[in-house]
Amino acid sequence: MAYEALYTRGRPKTLSHLIGQEHISTALTRAISSGRLSHAYLLVGTRGTGKTSTARLLAKAMNCERVHEAQNSGRPLEKKEIPCNKCDSCRNFDSSPDNFEFDAASNRSVEDVTRLLSTAYLSPLRARVKTFIIDEVHMLSFEAVNSILKLIEEPPPNVAFFLATTEINKVPMTIRSRCQVLNFRLIPPQTIAPYLMTLARRLNVTLHEDAAKKIARLAEGSMRDALTYLDQCYAMADKEILLGDVNETLGLISDEKLDEIISAVTSKDRAAVARAVTNAFRSGLAANAIAESLITRLRDIEFEMLNRGEKNFSELDRIIDALRKAASEMYGSGIPDIILEMTLMKLVAPVQIFNAVQTSLPAQNPLPNENLDAGRKIFYDVVNLLSGEDATVTSVLSKAVVTNFTGDTLTLSFKSKMFAEMFDKQRQKFEQAASKSAERAIKVSVVVDKNLAPPVLNNMPEPARSNLFGALEVFDASDAIKLND
Repeated sequence: MAYEALYTRGRPKTLSHLIGQEHISTALTRAISSGRLSHAYLLVGTRGTGKTSTARLLAKAMNCERVHEAQNSGRPLEKKEIPCNKCDSCRNFDSSPDNFEFDAASNRSVEDVTRLLSTAYLSPLRARVKTFIIDEVHMLSFEAVNSILKLIEEPPPNVAFFLATTEINKVPMTIRSRCQVLNFRLIPPQTIAPYLMTLARRLNVTLHEDAAKKIARLAEGSMRDALTYLDQCYAMADKEILLGDVNETLGLISDEKLDEIISAVTSKDRAAVARAVTNAFRSGLAANAIAESLITRLRDIEFEMLNRGEKNFSELDRIIDALRKAASEMYGSGIPDIILEMTLMKLVAPVQIFNAVQTSLPAQNPLPNENLDAGRKIFYDVVNLLSGEDATVTSVLSKAVVTNFTGDTLTLSFKSKMFAEMFDKQRQKFEQAASKSAERAIKVSVVVDKNLAPPVLNNMPEPARSNLFGALEVFDASDAIKLND
């Protein structure tokens, strides 16, 4: 006999086996016990959360003999009794001519649906209720949806519909309004992991807890995905499944390698980062997969820190933000490995965007601050005041750069000694105008600096100053000086 996959063997046999959807199993148990079942259900949720399995359980329960006996006697039912899986109706459900399962993803046309529903008006051959399970109903064409709509609106007796979809927004409101909607939630990892360990014991294999948690987290809320991953590991395992076996079988990078990269980045060790990233690439994973694994690992570390009562996450948040940006850049790029490497290198020793500006300025010219802005305001007020009085002074001031303003002393720097000497002859006039503008006595200090950056940069406030510098970098330095002089 051929091997049966775990996700088919692990399908729930009763409502009590429906893992992670207790809100649905409880509601359906009450509805079945009281006989208040609808003729149409719309089951909504992401892949692998139990939509089709629940539809099958409901269809079985509608025809289960023991369920009907309990309903007739008024006896309340338990989840483990729905359905019984012992009566003839339950045992013959899969081969019943009154149960129809239809995949709308591959049969979208109105002809396909019409052919399926052509028997809806005929009485069931064996069962009490004729059931139609239509998976991925949102894939049906507009005409096919309309053909279903009439049947759901005015259903024949003894007919029930179960429509499953992963995209509720694509299902027309006319269908939604005529169905009872069951919303399936993502199954949390802390629910998936224990179930996997229980299932592994039934298979006579020991699944270690850390391995089960890794599979559960990888499944992203889908029980079917979790069972598929476990099945893959089970096929390669001997008598136990370790975390290393999960990483090796599923092609994942180990937490140790991820921690090695994170430790190298946080310790600001560029050489260690290079070694750790090279070691990670040897695992055979793509750069974007490594980046996503790093983000997930950093997230886990932050939650561990929260549990310990720690509150400083600034460094980890910085790394996560950089990796997120790098991951988005990698898609469609021809050099994803280099993008990841350079991102991690910059995290070790961040490159300041305006370093080139700072190195080109003299030591006494820091980046703009409140004092320097105040000095520049005085300078420009004086320029405006004297611009109409003396063309010579205006010409000289156009070559001046405000490089400092401390106390009542304003420092003006010139690239050329000639312009500094020309200004010195007009110093008194400038100081008088500056004192008038500042409403206090202002003295001026003159500095000659041959490495002075162009005044168009230094006299400009942020952020325009930095933006213009970025544009000037396109030109050669001499060209920028020519533009200024």
